[in-house]
Parts: sequence; C-alpha cells; structure tokens
Amino acid sequence: TSSSSPVYTQQEDEQSIWFTSCGTEADNLAIQLALQSTRPRFEKSSTKPHIVTCNVEHPAIELPLQVLENEQKVCEVTYVPVQKDGRVLAKDMIAAIQGGQTILVTLMLANNETGAVQPVREVAEYCRKHGILFHTDAAQATGKVSVDLESALGQADMVSLVGHKLGAPKGIACLYVRPNCLSEHGRSIHNHGVMLLGGGQEFGRRGGTSNVPFIVGFGEAAARAAREWKTNAQHMEMLRSRLLLNLQNELMTDTDGGVKTVVKANGPENANDRLPNTLSVGIQGVHSGSLLAAISDQVAASAGATCHSAAGISSVLRAMDVPMELARGTLRLSVGPHTTTKDVDQAASIIAKEAKKQLMQQQQ
Repeated sequence: TSSSSPVYTQQEDEQSIWFTSCGTEADNLAIQLALQSTRPRFEKSSTKPHIVTCNVEHPAIELPLQVLENEQKVCEVTYVPVQKDGRVLAKDMIAAIQGGQTILVTLMLANNETGAVQPVREVAEYCRKHGILFHTDAAQATGKVSVDLESALGQADMVSLVGHKLGAPKGIACLYVRPNCLSEHGRSIHNHGVMLLGGGQEFGRRGGTSNVPFIVGFGEAAARAAREWKTNAQHMEMLRSRLLLNLQNELMTDTDGGVKTVVKANGPENANDRLPNTLSVGIQGVHSGSLLAAISDQVAASAGATCHSAAGISSVLRAMDVPMELARGTLRLSVGPHTTTKDVDQAASIIAKEAKKQLMQQQQ
C-alpha cells in the first residue's frame, strides 16, 4: 500500500470482515447497511434515498433493489446501461449520481456471465472523494484478477467475496466493510444486527452460529488465491482463447458437407477488460437449450449464468444488444486452474459435433 493509504488498528482490520452464508446475503447486507446508516438524513425529508447501479448486476443486487424501489418504496434506483461489450462507462455511472440524495453506488467487479470487468476503481475513487458509499460484488472476479483494495478497487467501502469461487466449500462468504465508513459523513449504524437478529456473533452485527470450519477453509483458499492468481490467470486465459479458437475453426470453415456458421464471443475483446476464465460464445443458427440437453452428460456448460433461472434469452445479453441469432445460441463456458488443454479440446469437439448436427438438420 502507498503512504496515502489509511492506517487501521488490528481490531479495526479484524472487524472489517463480516462472515455470511453466501454472496447473496453479503450483497443484501451491503444494501441494507447503506439504507440504515443514512436513514436519519431522510426521516424528515420528502425525498428518498437514491442508489446507482448498472443493468447487468447479479440477481442478488438487482432483485433486492427492485423490491425496495417498486414494492417497499423506500428508495429510488438508477440502472446505468452497459455498452455493447458488456462494460459500463465510469463517466455514465458518475453522471447518474444525484448530489445529496445518492447514498450508495454498487457496481460488480466482473460480470458472472460474460466476464466483462467493470471500471470499479474509477467510480469508487469518485464516491470516496464525495462521501458516497461504494460497494462492489467481487465474487466472480476474486482469484482471477487483482482485488487489491487500493490499486484495483479504489478503496471501496464494501466488497462481497464468496468462498466457493476460490475453492472453499459452498456456504461461506463475507462482506468487507471499510472501518468507520458507516460513521462518516453523517452516517450512523446501530450494533445489534442488521438483517439477522439473535445472538451476539460477528461482534453483535449478525446473529447466527459462526461456521468455523468453513471460515477456516475460506481463509486458506483466499491465502492460496493471493499467492497463485497471476499464474492461474495466465493458464486460464490461454485455455479460454484455445477453446474459442477451436470452436471457430470447427464451425466457421467449410467442412462436413459445407456446414459453416458464425461463432462470436460476447463481451470485451481486450483481455484486460474481461476475466481470463469465462467465455460467453454465440453460435449462429443453434438453439443452446437443445444443444446443452444433448451434451449435458459430457460437458458442463450453461446457456447463461447458473444464478439466473429465468427462461429465455439472458437479460445480460439483451442489455448488450446481442443479435437474436447469436443470443439464442449462446453458451457460457468456464475453465479453471486445473483444466487441461485436453479437456478444452474434447469440450470444443463435443460442442461442435452437436452444433453441426443441428445445423445440418436445418438444411434438410
């Protein structure tokens, strides 16, 4: 860290981590902390608290905000649209902030479907300078790109992290809460639980027995990710590129009776603007649901993020204005630190074989 970085006591550092059961709880908690800590400001006001986010957030951010705004009517929300590559512009996020009314800006570090990395540092630094709480859901990005609080996250106030994304067991996550951020700029927060009221766990802030074995596993996985993420990222980027190239070579050349189609990755082209492990790829003329049903016992893939259960075209692809003929045939594929070139080559071959089968049936 630089000399300008804030210095916290050991106790403040220890209490900055709030363990939760999952990333969804951590995201919901961040929103509730922002609302509760700024409540006195709006008690005698005709205006409502305002929150800024983008239109491709994880459902753990999107759905709570929709309920808070449309059903409970306790806040107003601005959803800033992304560009065609799935990234939102920092200047657009900043322009959506309403002086004196905006209490929170929440922007995911990387999209869980396309891997698009968002301009978190720039937006976080602006919010910090203007006394606005900033939260980022870093669940998908941790272990693949830097999550350094200063150089990558702009000293964000709150950060959601998820254990199983790093190799820890499912069922453990946390919310990093920057020391003192909930008591600055007129904010205040009680210390007897925010969403889960009960025992005095988590320094009185979240009731419920702590899952100590999973917390230990989370800590070990995080330590390992901190040591290995750069090496792992290079390995995964190589495999992701190989997977895309294999699919394009198999399906975009005149082979097998003239079967030929368009294969295009959704999201940023620049490797610096996307995660190294995630490939969202559209295959023109193919129906992803039918293709996945045929290969589900051979290749682990999905038509979108597994967290999105709604049928039809992904809301993320719609937000990016991906052409329907590619969106309908989009697959979401991921590689990991232990994935091999043999795995990638086999997966591409299986996917291409089934895609060709569909395309040839359409020609008959």
